[in-house]
Amino acid sequence: MAAGIRGVDMHFGGLALLVDDVDATVAFYEAAFGLGQVFADGDGSFVVLGRGGWSQGPSTPYLSVEHRRKIDDYSEPRPADGFRVLLEADDVDEAYRRAVDAGARSALAPTTRPWGQRVAAVIDLNDAIVEINGPVVPD
Repeated sequence: MAAGIRGVDMHFGGLALLVDDVDATVAFYEAAFGLGQVFADGDGSFVVLGRGGWSQGPSTPYLSVEHRRKIDDYSEPRPADGFRVLLEADDVDEAYRRAVDAGARSALAPTTRPWGQRVAAVIDLNDAIVEINGPVVPD
């Protein structure tokens, strides 16, 4: 079991993007980052993307794409700010190129940070920041 908070077993399950066009967003993340569908709601309003099969319980975090109407009962639509999607890639430059080719806007061309990590960032079609991180390579 995962370590708990005040005795409650918890783990990070993933991030949900609230969008107006689920199909276009899923197609973008498939084309730009190679994520695949691991679960889809029958009405097309909710899709879970990942790199493996769907599992119950603690597992690899997932990126969910769901229509904004799924949470109308407790949330007002807001701009996509205050968070960023973090993805890891062995080849940051290629992942960045692929994302831009798939329709992302460049936010940060691939660069190497002072601590040796190659990073880049793009803006997806919903204006969410997607940061692409390579492994940290010490000097």
